[in-house]
Amino acid sequence: MRENRKDKRIAEENRVAIELPGAASAEEPRVFNALTKDISLGGARILTDHLFEVGASLRMTLYLSKSKQIVKARADVRWNRMIEDGLYEMGVEFEHGIPTGVLVLITHLYGKGQTVPTSVQF
Repeated sequence: MRENRKDKRIAEENRVAIELPGAASAEEPRVFNALTKDISLGGARILTDHLFEVGASLRMTLYLSKSKQIVKARADVRWNRMIEDGLYEMGVEFEHGIPTGVLVLITHLYGKGQTVPTSVQF
């Protein structure tokens, strides 16, 4: 089966902190821990113990292991599935806003580019 993807996926585990915008009113937002299973410029496949609904808008902090970069991104859940009791897999699509954020992912995934800030938000 051939996949029609725009961006090359890299199989890689990276720590992810996921926050639901508006999840908490006056208290601190709830943060869920997760891992990427693969990642590309356009999105990621993520393993988590929390089920996020398709269409949910997430704020994510990706701790990129290979390049030691931290990227803050917004992403939309495109699909999800339970892989075993209490463990879920989901596909997210990044909402790229600032080109520097894209550059961080390009540098991390392909090892090319210029020096970029340690922490980038897009």
